[in-house]
Amino acid sequence: MTEEDITRLIEHKAVPQPTNSLQLTETHISWVLLADRHVYKIKKPLEFSFLNFSTLSKRKFFCRREVALNRKLAPGMYLGVLEVRSQKGRPVIGATDGNIIDYAVFMNRMDESRQLDTLLEHGAVHKESIQQLADRIAAFHQSARVVSQEETWEELFEEFRDLESVLGFLENHFGEETAGLLKDCIARTGHFLKSISDRIAERNQQGFVIYGHGDLHCRNIFMTDPPLIFDCIEFNDAFRKLDVLSEIGFLCMDLERYGRADLAAVFCERYFSLNPCMITDTDKALFRFYKLYRANVRLKVHALQALEQEGDAVRQELGRIRSYLDILVKYYREW
Repeated sequence: MTEEDITRLIEHKAVPQPTNSLQLTETHISWVLLADRHVYKIKKPLEFSFLNFSTLSKRKFFCRREVALNRKLAPGMYLGVLEVRSQKGRPVIGATDGNIIDYAVFMNRMDESRQLDTLLEHGAVHKESIQQLADRIAAFHQSARVVSQEETWEELFEEFRDLESVLGFLENHFGEETAGLLKDCIARTGHFLKSISDRIAERNQQGFVIYGHGDLHCRNIFMTDPPLIFDCIEFNDAFRKLDVLSEIGFLCMDLERYGRADLAAVFCERYFSLNPCMITDTDKALFRFYKLYRANVRLKVHALQALEQEGDAVRQELGRIRSYLDILVKYYREW
C-alpha cells in the first residue's frame, strides 16, 4: 500500500461496513482508518533494524500475530484480519475478488473518551478502576510465558544508552546542561546495573522475566469494565521480553507524569498483593531504574518523531519530550 492508496480508500470509503466517515490516524509504522464503528489498521511496507513489514507475506503474518496476541487482553476489540484487494485499480478492504495487495487488522472501535490518558487529563480516574486494572495486569503476568533465556545487565544498559542517539537533538532544543545531565545519567546507570547483575540474573531464574505486553502506557488502555489493554507489540518479541517490574514501571511512570503518583501507589499496592515480585531492597532500586528507563524510551521515541517532522508537529513533539524529560530528571535526582 502507498499513501495514494490510503487516500483513495478514504475518498471512496472502501471498507466492508457502511460508515458515514472514514478518518486517518497515522503512526510511524501503520495507517489506522477510523470508521463509525470499526477500525482498519494497515501496516506500512517498512524495514528497520527492529521491524520488517517489507513484503506482503510478512505483513500478513504480523497482522495475524497482532490479533492473536492482543486478544489476550482485548478480546472484544480485535475481530480478525481482512484482505485488501485491488478492484478496477482501486484498493478495497474486505473484498473477495481481485488481487490481494495488502492486509488490515479489523477491530471494533472503542469509545476514545474512555482511554486512560484522556480520563487522566480530565481528572476522571478513580482508585477503584485502577485497582481493577491492577487485577487484570497481575492475572495476565501470572499466566504469561516465562522467558528461559537470561536477561543481562549489559542488554539493559545498551538499551538505556541508546538515548545517546538523540543527545544532539536534545542539546539543540533543551541546552547543554540538559545534555550533560543525561550523559551523567547514562554513566551512572551503567554502574548501577553492573553492581546488581547477580540479582538481575536471579530474578530471571525466579520466573519474573516474561513475554508481556511490551507497550503498557496510558494511551493503550481503555477503562471499560473490565479494562481493555491493546496495541501489544507484535513485530519484535524482544520488545515483549521483560521483567514484570519493567512492564508495570512503564504504567506507573506514565501515571506519575500526569501528576498522579497517588494512582501509581494504588496500582502498586494492589498489583504486588496479587503478584509479589518486589522482594528485596535491590528489587525496589531496580523498579526505580525501570521507571527511569521507560521515561528514557518515550523521550527518545518522541525525539525521533520530531526529527521527521516540521512546523507545529515539531512543537507538539517538543512539548511531549519536555514532559518525559521532566519526569526522567525527577527520577534521576531522587535515585
